[in-house]
Amino acid sequence: MLILQNGTSQEFLMSWQDLALTSFIFLAGLLLIPQLLDTMHRGAVVNFFSASLTSVLLFCISSVFASLGLWISVIAQSFVAVVWVCLAFFSLRNVRNSQFPDKSLFFVARDFLGVWIFGVTFLVSNGARRLLRRD
Repeated sequence: MLILQNGTSQEFLMSWQDLALTSFIFLAGLLLIPQLLDTMHRGAVVNFFSASLTSVLLFCISSVFASLGLWISVIAQSFVAVVWVCLAFFSLRNVRNSQFPDKSLFFVARDFLGVWIFGVTFLVSNGARRLLRRD
């Protein structure tokens, strides 16, 4: 049976896709909960920039879902993005508590950014050197 909404069958198909996407996205978020609990209570650390950039990208995907009218997927995707934000925050807090107990979270984030910039610069310069090398 095909359900018509607003005179088209496309609305029904979008609802089906929305539920399918939501199921997988929400499952991915649930699978992150043990990692989040380890980060919150046991001092585990994930890479701050990976977690931060992942959350930004997931919020961008959430806005794409919103533009398609996939509202249930927006909620699920935003949930996963918030979990990644929490992973980034608690990881930063754990690093601060273990290595820089007298410093602020901003100081630790700025220090991480400096190390990350140096690492990216090294990788780019090493790649350019390999490309320009004549054998």
